[in-house]
Amino acid sequence: MTRPDNSLRSRAYGLLQEWIVTQILPPNTIVTEEALSERSGIGRTPIREALQRLAREGLVSIRPRSSIVILEMTAARQLQLLEVRASLQEQTVRLATRRADTDERARMLLLASAVEDAARIGDGELYLRIARDIHAILYQAARNEFLLGFMGSLYALSRQFSFTHLRDVDIPRASATHVAILRAVAARDEEAAARASQAMMDFLYEFTEGRRASGSRRTKRTRSASAGDVRAGRREG
Repeated sequence: MTRPDNSLRSRAYGLLQEWIVTQILPPNTIVTEEALSERSGIGRTPIREALQRLAREGLVSIRPRSSIVILEMTAARQLQLLEVRASLQEQTVRLATRRADTDERARMLLLASAVEDAARIGDGELYLRIARDIHAILYQAARNEFLLGFMGSLYALSRQFSFTHLRDVDIPRASATHVAILRAVAARDEEAAARASQAMMDFLYEFTEGRRASGSRRTKRTRSASAGDVRAGRREG
């Protein structure tokens, strides 16, 4: 079998990842290689390889008989992810502070202004698109291929969680954490960048805990309503 070239594999991976993260393919959806190939216009072999990579990263689950399930990024999973991401992100911003070149620092300042503008107009989807570019420039500037791979996978899962709860995100506060990191890195202030990274993680923990708590309350209300239905049914009987 002829192997697809790297560009086609990368395109399939990037496209499917974006569809999953942005909920074009919602959580718990069941898809097939054939359907994804037809929808994307990309052959089944690169689609299969992209799905295998996405399965390793925790975005999909490949089941028997070729069915693929889009996994949900729950609050519980996000909290586990944040435990790993915190130290890796601090290391990323420290390395970026030391290694970013002049063009990258200029790009960071532009992105800081852009994410402030997104917060000012309250555009959540624009904010998340800019945030993706922010993380990409930080990984690039860190000049470490292993951090690039690890953080890229972790950040895709975090973005999926953010898209799921986009209406609840405090966009001004979230964007401020990005701005603080970018401006500290651009100024070559490593300790300020590390503090800003920790502030971002504190925000993400708080946000995720809030979503978990609200989910628990919804579950209790649903169970109470179901119990009420059962009791009413018994009375009617």
